[in-house]
Amino acid sequence: MNYSKPICIAENKKAAVVIVAREYKRAAGILAEYLGKITDAVFTVRETTTVEPSIVLKNGEHGPEGFRYRIFDKDIEIEAANEQAMVYAVYDWLERVAGCRYYTRTCEYIPFDASLRVCFEEYSCSPVLEYREILYRDFSDVEFAEKHKMTPSSKREESWGFWCHSFYTLCPPEQYFQEHPEYFALYEGKRIGEKSQLCLSNPEVFEIVLANLKKHMAEKPGARYWSVSQNDNDAYCQCEKCRERNRRDGSPMGSVLDFVNRIGAHFPDKVISTLAYWYTRKAPAMTRPAENVHIMLCNIEANRGLPIETDEKSTGSRKELLDWKEICQNVFLWDYCIQFRNLVSPFPNLRVLGPNIRFFVENHVRSLFSQCNREIGGEFHELRGYLLAKLMWNPQVDEREVMLDFLKGYYKQAGPLILQYIDLIHDEMEKAGGELNIFGGPLDGKDTYLREETFRQYEALFEQAAALVQGDEEVLFRVETAALPVYYGGIVLKYGSREEQLRRIGKFARQARKTGLAMVEEWKITVDKFVTDAMAEME
Repeated sequence: MNYSKPICIAENKKAAVVIVAREYKRAAGILAEYLGKITDAVFTVRETTTVEPSIVLKNGEHGPEGFRYRIFDKDIEIEAANEQAMVYAVYDWLERVAGCRYYTRTCEYIPFDASLRVCFEEYSCSPVLEYREILYRDFSDVEFAEKHKMTPSSKREESWGFWCHSFYTLCPPEQYFQEHPEYFALYEGKRIGEKSQLCLSNPEVFEIVLANLKKHMAEKPGARYWSVSQNDNDAYCQCEKCRERNRRDGSPMGSVLDFVNRIGAHFPDKVISTLAYWYTRKAPAMTRPAENVHIMLCNIEANRGLPIETDEKSTGSRKELLDWKEICQNVFLWDYCIQFRNLVSPFPNLRVLGPNIRFFVENHVRSLFSQCNREIGGEFHELRGYLLAKLMWNPQVDEREVMLDFLKGYYKQAGPLILQYIDLIHDEMEKAGGELNIFGGPLDGKDTYLREETFRQYEALFEQAAALVQGDEEVLFRVETAALPVYYGGIVLKYGSREEQLRRIGKFARQARKTGLAMVEEWKITVDKFVTDAMAEME
């Protein structure tokens, strides 16, 4: 039964409990470290139970990543089935019960209480999303990702042999095209070896891909997931056999899925993944994924300004997921939270994160990859990553409460003003129809959510926010970093006088360099080039 009275963890900087862990030593060490930071006490880790009050880390079946913690008699019991799940459980307990917060890789809040007492209801959780990854720099850090119970990007290679776009790795055109152009796509009447796809109806291509995949698997036997998937272009094969296969299925996915199913039959102990991306997003009418074939659906065309479930502009993306749901029980969804051509631009999509993730999991999505900014920074990357992590672990969490908690803790006195900015820009975007494109930027909002009159309100809010925290250099840095997208939008839209633009460019350049921001457009435009070009336009 639950213990109704508080458990004393420390008394006047002296530990009042011991930590008992026969197996989960790493998790026990994390718990001892953080409790020490909270109370200034030294906590002992033992392998066996004692008569003293204890925090017991013990084995319990709650799924591969789930856990339970409760008060039982004089002890606190934390249960999980393996070390990784126990680490998740400890970080979760420290957050929910002890009050810790993990805002960014370099910023966390640890409360201080020399005489800590805790009282809590029994809590258990096993995530509905079996794979959860957020592509922001902070989440490539293993320790930070674990604090949020996410898969760190830096550890993806341990479980994935190939991640995506592997056709040319498995059948390289530089090796085969000259002698065997028939191995590659017949596109617009010609066989193409560069920036195209494979001819999937060619039996020799199948044997080459199979043999090369076996070689790669032998080199990396621990990897469970192997992507056998199209290259990043739409030049798929239009030969008679491939065309006939696609005609039967009503989608170019027909020839791809048939090929991948046949490959998967040779590796029943592996998961063979393939992309439903670009020209293959439409589910096939007849062919079905084999049991060990996993569909990675990329909703690249969806509107990002309104929830996908109800937004008319996302009708196509919504239908794609619902169609795949009917034939696949375990959809891997590749979602997008980025503007590729304007990495630092205002991107008011925070209100759709919760509704979208709930819609995904209700429709058989069991793995979720959120493609954010792989470069340093990006608009509200700290807040957006934090929200995504909470929602991926528990889609039913109240994301508004999570956001309010983050803004209060991370931006301190400036939090309410930054909330005003977030609410205002989202309101303006939604009033204008809620259109938000991952290949868009400030020019798309010039007559709506970034029109000059409203834009000046955004700038004023950030000026007020910065003034409130002038005495705290760390928090001022965070506020001025959050303002970078507003500076960027004003520069692109050329709002104000020459003097205003020069001041804005100067602010942007100084803060961008302080943060280590390198790129404003993926692959192409650096901060230095953007600033240089903006200054040149002032002359």
